[in-house]
Amino acid sequence: MFGRKSHSHNAVRPYAEGLCSLLEVPEGQIFKIAEIRGGQGLHRRLLALGFHPGDLITLDNEAIMNGPVLVRNLTTGTRIALGRGIAQKIMVEAAGSDEQ
Repeated sequence: MFGRKSHSHNAVRPYAEGLCSLLEVPEGQIFKIAEIRGGQGLHRRLLALGFHPGDLITLDNEAIMNGPVLVRNLTTGTRIALGRGIAQKIMVEAAGSDEQ
């Protein structure tokens, strides 16, 4: 179910300039949740799962064929598979070296 993607992230990296969605970041690098662009239901659901603005996260793996993404929250220690629609609404920024 989870596997390597066929394309690489060697192209221009949009996350270097500021906010981007969780789907646009490369695997294995540490990012900070900047905001959640969704309604109250999505906010409540992510808070219940342990994902809060300011938490440090990393994209562990991305499923092939546009399946879910596996995300690890380094702050709370949780690891969860999120659908692409939800992952697209989680805006992240590069974590500073002092936060890692």
